[in-house]
Amino acid sequence: MLRILVIDDEESARFIIRHIIDEYCPDVELVGEADGVESGIAQINALQPDLVLLDIHLKDGSGFDLLRTLDVIRFKVVFVTAYEKYAIEAIKFSALNYFLKPVDPQELATLLNFYAPKTERENTALKLNAFFTNLMPDFEGKKKIVLEGDSGVFLVNINDIIWCENLENQTRFFLKNAEKITINKPMKAYLDLLLDQKFFRLNKNFLVNLRQCTGFDESGASNIITSDNCFLPFNPEKRKGLQQSLANL
Repeated sequence: MLRILVIDDEESARFIIRHIIDEYCPDVELVGEADGVESGIAQINALQPDLVLLDIHLKDGSGFDLLRTLDVIRFKVVFVTAYEKYAIEAIKFSALNYFLKPVDPQELATLLNFYAPKTERENTALKLNAFFTNLMPDFEGKKKIVLEGDSGVFLVNINDIIWCENLENQTRFFLKNAEKITINKPMKAYLDLLLDQKFFRLNKNFLVNLRQCTGFDESGASNIITSDNCFLPFNPEKRKGLQQSLANL
């Protein structure tokens, strides 16, 4: 049974969540509720929940304030928020989950039922490390991404990714220091995040960090050369766009 604590300053939102759990989540138990930072911390310490549904805006602070106050986080976190681009982007880079207000019952039930059979502890501390870094207004050059693979959870600086290769339902990340990480997600799962971070899609198989490009193939072939001395092919019709993107760095 997944034990959940809801921390939200809106009684109506907590009522809806109670109803969804009662009706659609047979393996989920709502063990408590709170409406603020102080009351939320008290409930966490008293109830030791498996998962906290945490509103970003609370009556006496924010969900971020609550998390920063805790010395140890042993529970999974799912954020509740109205649409706020800066927060949602940071959440996605950190491999955390969220849902938007107004709450969609089917979406929330699906998420909670996904977590219900999972007994292993999530590496929440590592993910929140990335999350708080990515929230900083001066994060340029410091942004981190959490990559979850079969061999573990990795916290990677975006600038340390040189290029990515699409391998059917997997993505292989080539990093500085010759490190490679293979993740069981297709490359399209990362496109929206990385294309906004000075990455360029060369073709359906390769995504390159423009800051890690050292030049074009002098033979005239449609290849870009990376800092790890790899020659990555690109679609010839993308040459002009690639050149312009490099010039705009």
